[in-house]
Amino acid sequence: MAFKTVIGSIADHFRPKMDAVGVTHNGPLTADDAFIERSVNQPQPRENEILVQVLASSVNPVDVKMRSGYQDKGVFRIFGLDVVGRVAAVGKDVSRFAVGDRVYYAGKQHHDGADAAYQVIPAEMAAKAPENLDDVSAAAMPLTTITAYDILVHGFHLPIAKDAGKGKSVLIINGAGGVGSILIQLAKYLGLTVIATAGRADSQEWVKKMGADHVVDYHRGLVRQIADLGYPEVDYIANLQDTTGYWDLMVKTIRPYGEIASIVDTTMPVDLGELKSKSASFSWIFMLARGNFNVYLSEQGQILEDMATLFDEGILHSTVTKVYHGLTAYSIRSAFQDVAGHRAIGKVVVDFAPNIKASEGGMPLEDGSDKESTFSDGPDNIQEKDGQAEKTGKSELNDEDAPTHY
Repeated sequence: MAFKTVIGSIADHFRPKMDAVGVTHNGPLTADDAFIERSVNQPQPRENEILVQVLASSVNPVDVKMRSGYQDKGVFRIFGLDVVGRVAAVGKDVSRFAVGDRVYYAGKQHHDGADAAYQVIPAEMAAKAPENLDDVSAAAMPLTTITAYDILVHGFHLPIAKDAGKGKSVLIINGAGGVGSILIQLAKYLGLTVIATAGRADSQEWVKKMGADHVVDYHRGLVRQIADLGYPEVDYIANLQDTTGYWDLMVKTIRPYGEIASIVDTTMPVDLGELKSKSASFSWIFMLARGNFNVYLSEQGQILEDMATLFDEGILHSTVTKVYHGLTAYSIRSAFQDVAGHRAIGKVVVDFAPNIKASEGGMPLEDGSDKESTFSDGPDNIQEKDGQAEKTGKSELNDEDAPTHY
């Protein structure tokens, strides 16, 4: 064994360890070993980074997609992008945060994720968490809120200001998902008339609760339904479900000089030229581009800081609807199953409180954490009320192989 390797192995032995959940191969989510638990080296922050003790994390469709594309067999990979946590250490160049600060953020796609006791993140990507949201409620929000912001600001070129879009209309395709749920709220703050698609009765009820002015059933002809509402054309369209499948609808429904934004890959080529006669524009929105290309990182932190104010003022509300208890392979796998099954309304969160209570060297739980949460608790249905995640009953697991519903 080379001398450097020996020294590295000795040094590695003395590095602090932490619990993490991840994958070493790509298999069905229904398999018991779809996720595994490991003790790994605790990361250390560089000069511009903060070390965060993760208090809770949520699962997004992009997490499921990343796992399905995993190809490094045998290499332990940790997923998880959404975080609420407490700063455990700061790099020497960090001045915005101090140890003990409660922060929230969406991490980088190609770095070790948040399904671990600790994570490092560039300080400029984080913001202090909304004071009025507890850990579970706050963990649901970073990625989807930034995406909704990007749709409105970078896709539709609207400022995030009260009534900035008054008199304009927006069609949100898939209003009940994580992005749709917060986009509806932000669009209403801007004064937009919101038309949102939803299929199931519970999805339609949820979309109305989020503030949609009109709900249309995607099972039936959308063009006719929207026209019957008095909107044969709309100013803006946000496609959060299927760019290819809804392309013809969008071309027909967008108003001249209107703007379309989509977060969903095309499955077949689409003809952008069809928008030319209307002088309508089309934009791709992918909030993870900032972290992937290391550009505009501070904008991401600023967005979260601004949105925290709206959460604290009660203008925006958390979209969490389900919580699992404990950073375990079971909890992570189950949350991924829920999201992969396309039946989840709002957001699914994993609460790390049981791990923190069980740890010997970590910070104690403070206000905002569910101090009664235990590893043995099954998943709970959640309803956010005044910033607190209230349990409304026990929840069943969803089947990864169930038909897609929105």
